[in-house]
Amino acid sequence: MPIKLPFIEKVKKNQDAFANKVIDIANKLGTKPEYLMIVMNNESGLDSTAKNPTSSASGLIQFMEATAKELGTTTKALREMSNIDQLDYVYKYLNVYKNKLNSAGEVYLSVFYPLALFKDDKYLFPNWVVKANKIFDTNKDGILTKGEFKDYVNKKYAKYLTNENTTSNTTKTIISGGTILTILSIFFIYRYFK
Repeated sequence: MPIKLPFIEKVKKNQDAFANKVIDIANKLGTKPEYLMIVMNNESGLDSTAKNPTSSASGLIQFMEATAKELGTTTKALREMSNIDQLDYVYKYLNVYKNKLNSAGEVYLSVFYPLALFKDDKYLFPNWVVKANKIFDTNKDGILTKGEFKDYVNKKYAKYLTNENTTSNTTKTIISGGTILTILSIFFIYRYFK
């Protein structure tokens, strides 16, 4: 049975392996795979070869050249590797923020403007950030707060964030029906002979 994650249909190569690796990475980071998929979809359309025409931003989470170098690679190398291999760099990048990625908005902030992760919701982004990313300024006042940014992400992707138990349900689909029956059988035998 294929693993259902938001936007997984956009992954054209290694779809099942990609989904499994996203789930594994999310578990290691203490977050949800849905959050990772939302950010990668918004940044690159889940295209590991994507490149921003006006900057060096490349790959699944639009790594900048300086960031790629910090991770021991280049944006060119990232674009040339498989989507599965590039996920190792997504993990390596996000691992710095492990256990701070409690919402889709926070995962997105770690990619968009990591400094804001450590600020309260009233934090104001610098003017140059607002001017370059007007889409997040939902009330069009020329000011962007961390809270406004998170609200944008939560509203845009609300249908993927409604069930807070989504990750555990997604992870459970990996267990086969036979395994569940075996566990239930052992439970009932234990209860009967107790």
